[in-house]
Amino acid sequence: MAKANHVSIPYVDPSVQHVGISRLRALNVTQLRELDKTLVIQDNDKPLAVLLKYEHFLAMQERIGDAS
Repeated sequence: MAKANHVSIPYVDPSVQHVGISRLRALNVTQLRELDKTLVIQDNDKPLAVLLKYEHFLAMQERIGDAS
């Protein structure tokens, strides 16, 4: 059965933006809610974490589950 709230997200997201840890510290709740990019948080050019909308995360999990 198909889910009505299915969010489609590509495996390679063209909106990925690499930012420093200071950018993460500068974000507030409103900015996080309106975030339309996937942020790769890095320190000294070393990736530390990925920040993306929860709906996109769920869509990725569904794809992984579908591929199994």
